[in-house]
Amino acid sequence: MQGYAPVPQNQYQPPIPPGGYPQPVVVGYNSTQVPPQYPNPPVPQVALPPQPYFGGIQYVYVQDPMVELGNSTGVLIRQQPQLLEQFTGCESPNRYYVFSQSPQGGMKLLFKCREHSGCCMRQCCPANAREFNMDIKHIIDGNMLLDDNFSAPFVRVNKPFKCTCFCLERPEMQVTFGESSQPCGRIKQPFSCCDPIFQINDNTGAMRYIIHGECCQCGLCCSNNFCGKLSEVLFNIYQTEDRTAPCGSIIKKSATGAELVTSADSYQVNFPQGATPQDKLLLIIAGLMIDYQYFEESASNNNQNRNVYYH
Repeated sequence: MQGYAPVPQNQYQPPIPPGGYPQPVVVGYNSTQVPPQYPNPPVPQVALPPQPYFGGIQYVYVQDPMVELGNSTGVLIRQQPQLLEQFTGCESPNRYYVFSQSPQGGMKLLFKCREHSGCCMRQCCPANAREFNMDIKHIIDGNMLLDDNFSAPFVRVNKPFKCTCFCLERPEMQVTFGESSQPCGRIKQPFSCCDPIFQINDNTGAMRYIIHGECCQCGLCCSNNFCGKLSEVLFNIYQTEDRTAPCGSIIKKSATGAELVTSADSYQVNFPQGATPQDKLLLIIAGLMIDYQYFEESASNNNQNRNVYYH
């Protein structure tokens, strides 16, 4: 018969009504309305962790400190304020944080420095004579910053006890690399009648730099009073013993709010051009030695002005 196609076996096909199958209709809309458009669901934004702060400084971490030192023009050394010292009068081990300053700007946390010394040594000996060891650790994350025992020291500093008398028993710091104890260099303070002088030697004993500061500076002569804390102290860095032209500097910065009521200090180290990463590391430790020799208020000399002559 015409108008009917053969139906395959086991397959049912409903008959086609006149006009074909009805088209689907959107419920609630007539044929003249446009179907509603549903926007794509928003993509959740993952918040980045905030950059850490210390003393008002925003910084990031680095992976290789020696590479960072090679590209750095200077560092900022910040001593951690010890408020407990102000209430108890007991000297606590010092802690310092070293931030690298790159030519492109920004601060990068390089090292955390912590003093290890005996309680009797801190309470009874002047800061410029007391014996201590210092661990300098490279910081790559927040866990290392909070836990002093998180990793092995990157550099170790040893300052032996010295009962200095004019040219006898001159203060010095010996620097070695971490667990290998490979010599890195030495910072020594030779005898001088008036101006403080520091000499930096590399691991072979060769002199690399001379650090010299004028004794007639308010921040040096009156280091423990209010006027002295608000004054900057300049130590120039020279490559030759004749000290004709400075190639860098170490500046003891003017005290901030927290530093005015504590013994904490800050230092800006401007590296000489052509200095190697190892030289820059020794200059950082020289800045720490300057703090102990002239600006650290230990229990035995608190509220007393130091005599900067005959050092």
